[in-house]
Amino acid sequence: MRACNIYTNKCFLVTFILYVMSQYSLSAQPDSLLISHKIDSLESLLSVSSDPHVRIPVLTRLADLNNQTPVEVAWLERCYEEACRIDSIPAVYFALLNLSRHYYNEYGLRDSILYWGRKIDSISKSRNEYPNALFDAKSYSCQDLLWSGEYEAALNEALNEYHLASEIGHPYGLVRCTESLGLIYKRLRRDSVAVVVFQEGIDMLDDMDCSEVKRRETRMRMSAYQAECATRVCPFEQALGIFKRYEAAVDSMAVMTMRTETFAHIKREYWLLYSSYADLYIREDMLAEARQMLAKANKYVGNVVVEGDYVENTYRATLAHYYRKTGNLSKAAQLMEEIFKTERIPIDLQFQAEVLEEQGRLSEALVLYDELNDMSLQRNKKTFIRQVNLLRALHELKNKEEQEHEMQVNKERMAEKQRQILFLSVVFIILLCLLYVLLLYYQRARRLKNELLKEKHSLLESENNLKCEKAKAEEASRMKSAFIANMSHEIRTPLNAIVGFSDLLVDGSGDPDEADMYASVIKNNTEQLLNLVNDVLDLSRMETGDLNFKFDDYSLTECCQRALDSVRHRIPEGVELTFTPDIIPVTLHTDKLRLLQILTNLLTNSAKFTQKGEINLSYKVDEDGKQVHISVTDTGCGIPKEKQSSVFQRFEKLDDYKPGAGLGLSICTLIADRLNGTFAIDPTYENGARFIFTHPCGMPSSTCNRQTGEVN
Repeated sequence: MRACNIYTNKCFLVTFILYVMSQYSLSAQPDSLLISHKIDSLESLLSVSSDPHVRIPVLTRLADLNNQTPVEVAWLERCYEEACRIDSIPAVYFALLNLSRHYYNEYGLRDSILYWGRKIDSISKSRNEYPNALFDAKSYSCQDLLWSGEYEAALNEALNEYHLASEIGHPYGLVRCTESLGLIYKRLRRDSVAVVVFQEGIDMLDDMDCSEVKRRETRMRMSAYQAECATRVCPFEQALGIFKRYEAAVDSMAVMTMRTETFAHIKREYWLLYSSYADLYIREDMLAEARQMLAKANKYVGNVVVEGDYVENTYRATLAHYYRKTGNLSKAAQLMEEIFKTERIPIDLQFQAEVLEEQGRLSEALVLYDELNDMSLQRNKKTFIRQVNLLRALHELKNKEEQEHEMQVNKERMAEKQRQILFLSVVFIILLCLLYVLLLYYQRARRLKNELLKEKHSLLESENNLKCEKAKAEEASRMKSAFIANMSHEIRTPLNAIVGFSDLLVDGSGDPDEADMYASVIKNNTEQLLNLVNDVLDLSRMETGDLNFKFDDYSLTECCQRALDSVRHRIPEGVELTFTPDIIPVTLHTDKLRLLQILTNLLTNSAKFTQKGEINLSYKVDEDGKQVHISVTDTGCGIPKEKQSSVFQRFEKLDDYKPGAGLGLSICTLIADRLNGTFAIDPTYENGARFIFTHPCGMPSSTCNRQTGEVN
């Protein structure tokens, strides 16, 4: 206990000295100079101390400052030796794990990864414990196989790690193997599954038994993986939410690293974050936002602390995609060539080939396509060879087991064969005869059954066809009768008025006021007849699919004003025509002519049945900004509730003495459906009738929480 207290006190003293040394450095120095100054100070402290309790924290700090450099290996090996001298198991695990991590980040050094990982495994077994370092080392081994393209082997290691962590109930182990599984799905381009798996791992972080630094680092790393996958498969809003959580994880880690003076690596994470943000916005064609994120990421270019790993290539690739979107193909191609100096992965080769093709450099693009094809063939060949080797091993094992079993069975059979051969032959012949008879009977019965079923099916099908044809004929007859009955009345009435008042005009016996009145009546009946013909033609064209819609962006307020102006002369005296727009200006992507047709039909319909009071046209945007509700409300006679469901049917009229063919609301319903909207009656309004047309729109929800005003 006393030795432990001495060790704790010495570690506290060393930590205090390191903190004072870090504060002594000038904050205005560049990162590289600041790190160099700290390394010199720590080496000086190391040279004057021989106590392992003092040297281990210093060596740990030196390894951290020389992260992923050849010098780091030397510091970690010395830290391992010092930890073994005093039997400091946490320090031993730290040194071995970071050695494994170093070689994991250096591609192609699997033997070294396994060497240091086995040391951790050996020590943990001798102590009968399962430290976090053990699962970290297993994850490095699994992910190294993944980056090498050995997906089956990587999956097997991940599953073995999962079974071990589940069996002993190790939360940290479960998180690490979940991360490995997510990376496997990510590598196989099953990004939607990877997003879910990474989220499961993130949800388990709070249950991990580890330091707060480790927890935040793991959250940041898994959030980065999840954000990369979400960029490719998730809707923008969902992906943006994942990115916000990723950014919060990086900020949280930044606070922790500032507190512990391990700031060197957080800049790399911010570089990756802003590059990934830019990639998300580029995919959504939000180039202004992408440019802002690239400007933030550009601050880390040329920083020796963050350059030199895959983040630099990620930034270059994102910038290349941005230049391609903005039309600067030569700059995009130049950036990809910089990436190819360090790595050549299929997705980058595909992008560069497309850029060269757009530039007209077809021969160079063809070379890259050939390289892509060769890489695919090589990858498939390696997978095939691995599968063949596995099948061969399984086949050999199975053959050996079968041979041993067959030898045993043969010995047993030889003793019984002579006694049973005659009996079995007789029984076999009898069974064969019975089987033949049964087979003939079964075939005959099956043939008869199939013929009966086929005939029955044919009769049922004929009956159903006759019923359908009969129903269609009856419906056609009903529609024809209704059409003739309505058209004969609706066409005859305005024609009679036109002929009669035309005769009066030709007679010329009336005064000028009467002539104007006759002309007005003729005009109104002509418009009524024209509207009827247009309704019939529109209905016919919509049924046959010949009615074309031309979509563009239009102001809803202007459309409403035009509709009001077009029907104002039809409003009876004593009726007030009002307009209540939303306070928010709305622009719809719609067919202006068809939208005006709906509004005009509704306003005309209200004018027919309203003798006093008010006809109001209004619209209001949803809180989420996705839909706008356009309503026409009148104080007329209203529609009985029992007829509200049938009023949208063709030739349906509430009052046979009112002009109109009963086609207006039916046409409105068809047009609303083609505009991706809905058309309905408000059943709660009892002071007349209220028709509501809902049209989709794309407004930010933040602009929709305002009061509306009324304009008469």
